[in-house]
Amino acid sequence: MAKTLDYQITLYPAHRDGAFVVTEFKMMASYPEKRIQAAGMDDLIDKVTQFAMEHGESCSASVRCLAPRKPPGFKGATENLYFNLVDRTNEKRGDAAA
Repeated sequence: MAKTLDYQITLYPAHRDGAFVVTEFKMMASYPEKRIQAAGMDDLIDKVTQFAMEHGESCSASVRCLAPRKPPGFKGATENLYFNLVDRTNEKRGDAAA
């Protein structure tokens, strides 16, 4: 059984632009955050997914391990977490054509 560790999740606005995912960071802005406890990577990803789906908007999830040492597989499991992505490719091209 995996040891239960503390994590902090922050959701940043994100959208798809062609083949790229764009994440927006603004200094001094506040973003949805949540502290959770999870035992293992599968449990962690389930809880991150649940939080992002409750948020409901297009976002990128940043997960920070609050334990002194990160568990094995943490980086690989948490480096590309995108949810509810909206494709804004046509919006940008429409503005440029006008």
